[in-house]
Amino acid sequence: MWNLRCLCVLVALILPNVAFAHHGSSGQFETNKTIELSGEITRVRLVNPHAYVYFDVTNEDGSVTNMRCELQSGSLLKRRGWNTEQFKAGSAITILGSPDRNDPTTCYMQQITFENGITATRNSVFNDDGSLVVGNDANASPQTQNKPIEQRPITRTDGTPNIDGNWAMVRKEGSRPGGGGAFAQLTDAGALAVEGATQDENPRYQCEPTNIIMDWWFDLMVNKIEQSSTQINLTYGFMSLTRTIYLDGTKMPEDYEPNRAGFSTGVWEGNTLVVTTTGFDEGWIMAPMGGSPGGKPRGPKDGKPDDASTGTSMGASMGSSIGSAQGNNRPPRPEGAPDGRNGPPAGPRGNGGPPSPAKNSREMVIVERFSLNEDGTVLKREYTITDPLYLKAPMTGSDEVTFTQDSYQPYDCDDLTAERGSGNLEPSATTLDNKTAGNDNLKNSNANSQSAMGTLYKLEDSKVGQTISNTEWGYPIVLSLHAIGMATMVGIALMLTLRVLGFASVIPVTAMANYWRVALVGFGINLVSGVALFCGNASELYFNWAFRIKILLVVAGLVLTWRLVIICIKHTDSVSTKHKKLAAVAMVSWVAAIIAGRLIGYMS
Repeated sequence: MWNLRCLCVLVALILPNVAFAHHGSSGQFETNKTIELSGEITRVRLVNPHAYVYFDVTNEDGSVTNMRCELQSGSLLKRRGWNTEQFKAGSAITILGSPDRNDPTTCYMQQITFENGITATRNSVFNDDGSLVVGNDANASPQTQNKPIEQRPITRTDGTPNIDGNWAMVRKEGSRPGGGGAFAQLTDAGALAVEGATQDENPRYQCEPTNIIMDWWFDLMVNKIEQSSTQINLTYGFMSLTRTIYLDGTKMPEDYEPNRAGFSTGVWEGNTLVVTTTGFDEGWIMAPMGGSPGGKPRGPKDGKPDDASTGTSMGASMGSSIGSAQGNNRPPRPEGAPDGRNGPPAGPRGNGGPPSPAKNSREMVIVERFSLNEDGTVLKREYTITDPLYLKAPMTGSDEVTFTQDSYQPYDCDDLTAERGSGNLEPSATTLDNKTAGNDNLKNSNANSQSAMGTLYKLEDSKVGQTISNTEWGYPIVLSLHAIGMATMVGIALMLTLRVLGFASVIPVTAMANYWRVALVGFGINLVSGVALFCGNASELYFNWAFRIKILLVVAGLVLTWRLVIICIKHTDSVSTKHKKLAAVAMVSWVAAIIAGRLIGYMS
């Protein structure tokens, strides 16, 4: 009975009823390849964290495939003048992009040509009339580039600098995101906290904020500052993180619940706002983004590893990173610039890979110093992160945001990567521009889905998964064992059920009991080899309904046959109608399981 309970738990882990999602592009797409696709637009979703355009492609045989290509985040595209009118249903587009590693219906858009002849890249900016903006700043919005900044007082009536308004990072083309920052030198406790960390723990993959430092400039979102004499409210454009900075001496309540934003108090020291924030929950200074966790940092000067401490760069490496194979044949799945041109320099491992993850404890304290430039258009922040539990030394850095007349937009995270591999790309699946009802349920589903997808990738990257998928003899040997185990288990099960149904009646029913032990040995071989085969192709098999049906039918056949052995074969030679019905259902389950297994290759 205990074994059957364990089996049911295993099946429950393999067959959740959620779709899958993952955030990021570097690992998902083969960025060293370029494909050209042409078709008619069916719909567009300008949502966060990644927008998608969907279009029908007519194949050589006349059949039609509904494709989709990933764009930038919806909020950033809208700031740059992109809108749904450019993607009118039925209009023609041609896309140059990178193919998805596993899903042939998905790509990563690098260049798009619309029906009117306009060709744009991921970072293109449009004027209000739909024409392309020509300029060196490919990351600014058309308002920022073409409209003079409205004059506003630099100093408030109380004498403090005026930081009220909307602010966003403006990055010159080719420069790296974020601000400069020191590497995290982790204590033993800090290294232990990130041991075994995987990308499915990344808050961004769950549509949640990461921390108050990086999220301030991540994805170049517009942030909103509302200033008064007693408090300053900060609303981040990325993930809509909100903070309140108390200027009137308000103390943190004793029952304060730690959270990602923390509790902030501020004081003006001349023209500099000094903000001290405590009350954090345990989170991430640098969330895992793929590859192997816990690598050593490259030194900021000589490019050599520092001491034995684990680390990551807070500034440039924190926002995005460039993926690398990390010593195995399966690409990592970090987030960031897919082609390496717009991302930060090589990660802490020195090979262009993702920086090592670093967590913060509840003892973390962040001190920020905000100051305006002379004309009041650039807000500079210098910060120091102290965490006596997880960090050997404080981390320091700085960044700048620019005053903008662009409006603030709630982030409204809706990770459409959940559609990947699901076959749910029909135009009716979602409505135009994120008007889908039940958004909260979608977010909850996506959070669970992202965690599941990370687990699947972890299985494929394991030693077992790599042995199955990348060695010459791993797959055929394990597949042969799987066939032997299945033949033993199913063969004996069918023999038992047929005897109960009346075949070979000269053989006493109880004489068949000992064969059940042999069947269980076959099942053990089948289970171990089946798990190994699943590890070799987890992210594909998980989506396959024939595979899911097969697992359910195998469990049903095993339970029913086990029940038949207990109540009949081991105890009596007298077969009742009830026994025959049970045997018939068990036999059908095994036969159906075999059929479902053969259909797996036709339903990928």
